[in-house]
Amino acid sequence: MAKTKISYSWHINGFDAKINYDSKDDVIHTIHWCYKANKGDYNADMIGSHSIEYDKDNFIEYKDLKKSDVTKWLESSLDVASMQKGLSARISEKENPVDKILRPEW
Repeated sequence: MAKTKISYSWHINGFDAKINYDSKDDVIHTIHWCYKANKGDYNADMIGSHSIEYDKDNFIEYKDLKKSDVTKWLESSLDVASMQKGLSARISEKENPVDKILRPEW
């Protein structure tokens, strides 16, 4: 049987934005994200917020913004390899648990 690989994906929960800045509308300054890992029946995720700097030369209007633009910003700034390592470890713990919860009947 082939070994199932972990798949990773981004979910963008929302943005914090200036209503107007430098004559531009909806200027994003914070990304609220969730990074998810899935391996068969096992899932793990982490959430965070990431601040970004306004770049007037590369500004993308909110209406034109794509998920791929945002994930590119995140992946160029965050230590994705470390994030994947942590999520992989959490999935491994679920696959091979070393702890359990005991609930007394009394």
